Amino acid sequence: MISGAGIAGTTLTYWLKRFGFNPTVVEHAPKLRKGGYAIDFWGAGFDVAERMGIIADLDKADLGITEVSLVDENSKRKGGLNYLKLKKLMKGRAFTLLRGDLAEVIYKHLDKDIEIIFGNTINKIEQHNDSVTVTFHNGRTSNFDLVIGADGLHSNVRNLIFGSEAQFEKYYGYYTSSFTIEANIYSGKAFQMYNVPCKQAAVYSTNENKTTTFFIFTSPEKLSYQHHNIEAQKQILRSEFENAGWKCADLLLKMDTASDFYFDVVSQIQMNNWSKDRITLVGDACDCPSLLSGQGSTLAMVGAYILAGELKEANGNYKVAFAQYENIFKPFIEDKQRIAKNFAKSFVPKSKLGIWMRNVMVKLMFFPFVSKLFIKQFSDDKLKLKAY
Repeated sequence: MISGAGIAGTTLTYWLKRFGFNPTVVEHAPKLRKGGYAIDFWGAGFDVAERMGIIADLDKADLGITEVSLVDENSKRKGGLNYLKLKKLMKGRAFTLLRGDLAEVIYKHLDKDIEIIFGNTINKIEQHNDSVTVTFHNGRTSNFDLVIGADGLHSNVRNLIFGSEAQFEKYYGYYTSSFTIEANIYSGKAFQMYNVPCKQAAVYSTNENKTTTFFIFTSPEKLSYQHHNIEAQKQILRSEFENAGWKCADLLLKMDTASDFYFDVVSQIQMNNWSKDRITLVGDACDCPSLLSGQGSTLAMVGAYILAGELKEANGNYKVAFAQYENIFKPFIEDKQRIAKNFAKSFVPKSKLGIWMRNVMVKLMFFPFVSKLFIKQFSDDKLKLKAY
């Protein structure tokens, strides 16, 4: 039983089925989630996608962003980062994708006989010596050999088995939001980014008629709102950005027309152990590096591949497989989390001087020494993927 049909859940489903297991997926949303903010896709996740045979489809889904363009309140360019040069540094093994497009490509490559239950969730999990009994929200009860939580930062499986989110969440002082509007606010191929102290807004075109937004702002303390209360989230975003200048007020006026509104805290999940008997976690549910890392989605795919591969190597012996999964992947993830944590303080400049210094650093990006440091930060060389 896999809880969650996001990137980690669909990747895990793909590999478990390929390795001879019989996965069933439950997803709280009524259908596959669309949209989501743009992600950089490279590193070990690219290697996993290559082994899945989905590179051609990901290439078609690539947004074709040419640069990150830093602009002032009048949309005058103040600097930029050439994305084509950046991809060249990655030897062409890089895409810029909408998170939802990546999940959809993986989903379309799943075997058609896999049971995927949308619009439901797990209410209760009972472990036995030889099985796990799962009770769903609709009252259905089923037995499984294993249960795997691939249900994100606010994991339901983690809450049911390991306890409340608060004991594992490390908050890093930011909130982020994204939504897509049916309007040609910006038709270029650059990721236009605007900053004022403690706030950042961006737009980029996903096609000729749609514009996707990306907002991030600092908050010294966690905000109080219900995770599923979208209206409360929208009001927070309005209060933060309606007087921020640039295109912000106009974008917020169109926010209610979006069908893919996203809002969440920027946090990491840090756990001593990812498994308990017949239950384990994968992706953001256990190892969320946060968007500070720039690699959350790709690392979710890597973790899913390793978990499925170790279950295959252990012939289904979950005790051996879960231990190996953590031995291989947990030290690597903890290193990524440390890098992201160190980056947190400078992620959104908190002063005009900080914005200016960030712009200068961007201009230096393709100097050999700086570019080597950048590539090293996002390198996955320490992780050698097995050919399971």
